[in-house]
Amino acid sequence: MSRPALLGDSEREMWLARHVAWRVEGGHLVRDLRTTTYGAAVAIISSTVPLAKSLDHHPIITLGYRDVKFELWTHDRNGITELDLRYAEGLDNILVAFTPQIESSS
Repeated sequence: MSRPALLGDSEREMWLARHVAWRVEGGHLVRDLRTTTYGAAVAIISSTVPLAKSLDHHPIITLGYRDVKFELWTHDRNGITELDLRYAEGLDNILVAFTPQIESSS
């Protein structure tokens, strides 16, 4: 299976302008969440498993009580690709159902 190419700076910046909850940090696409409860944080993480499996993507997810951090990059390309954007957009769609349980997102 062919893996996607790295995104160019302008392509990445255009995407970020449309997806303001995301940022680039250390070469990774990053989104932070603060949830209302620990259970909500765990539920959000669990709900992303089918997305990750469907894209064959391996996000780094950090849980700190009510805080969740998603870090995306295509490991075998060592950077951000279309695969990461697809995961991020899928995650954003999943999070709509959790809106009442999310205090803030960056």
